[in-house]
Amino acid sequence: MYPILFSIGSFHLYSFSMFLVLAWLVFSFLFWKQLRGNGIDEDKIFDLTFYTTLVAFVASRAVFVMLNWELFSDTWLKIFAPWVQPGFSQYGAFIGGLMTLVSMSRHIKVRLGHVLDAAALSFPGSILVGLIGVFLDGSVAGKISGVPWALRIVGHVGKRHPVQLYEIIVLCILIVILAKLHARSSKERWPYGMVGVWFFILFSISMFVLEFFKDTRVYWISLSANQWILIALFAEALGAFYVRGGGRESLRPLGYTIQSSIRKGIGGIYAKFPIRRTE
Repeated sequence: MYPILFSIGSFHLYSFSMFLVLAWLVFSFLFWKQLRGNGIDEDKIFDLTFYTTLVAFVASRAVFVMLNWELFSDTWLKIFAPWVQPGFSQYGAFIGGLMTLVSMSRHIKVRLGHVLDAAALSFPGSILVGLIGVFLDGSVAGKISGVPWALRIVGHVGKRHPVQLYEIIVLCILIVILAKLHARSSKERWPYGMVGVWFFILFSISMFVLEFFKDTRVYWISLSANQWILIALFAEALGAFYVRGGGRESLRPLGYTIQSSIRKGIGGIYAKFPIRRTE
């Protein structure tokens, strides 16, 4: 692990900080490129990027504090001093940023489908870059493992799963899948936002599975806090797919068939009862 890339006197360049900035630059460029391709005004793109970054930063810190309150129980001032007590939540930033994009798109009158598609094509690359910094920093460790590719992490006992490398591989696969989905959506004229919905579905499922390889301190009913966040994200994405992806239209005939079968079954049961006659 290389938490400090290099030092010049008292100045230290931390790997996590540098790759965090690079991740933001990757997201900002890809997000701008996608929205500009859809004819969105530069000022609106700037507003979306600025407020999303601001809220994502605050949400990332806030979620980390809530899940690790024992680190701040001695003095609440450390909440506002990440250089004293470092710590940010990746999914806190992700969810906070996503919620900001959704609310801001309505406020500034930008089509939400365009924003979701642009976010889906921008998130994987930026998260991938950020994960490189997390891997070099060694702040997130995998569970102890005996696999040949297990690594030793400074400050942790034994060899562990290189979980950030797993996530990077998954994100590379997602980037390829999204590129194909984007090309197909343009060819077949999918509804705007469907590429974004597919990304959130695939992302939440794959990262939920990879959470089992992480050495996590916070659990709620046998699942990590991150996994519950991913379940919520999956549920929202599935709901969007049902509404926007034709799921409602596809399932409606099935619903009618089930309803008709139930009515016939109930009618058949009542038909077997003898009719009481009066003379």
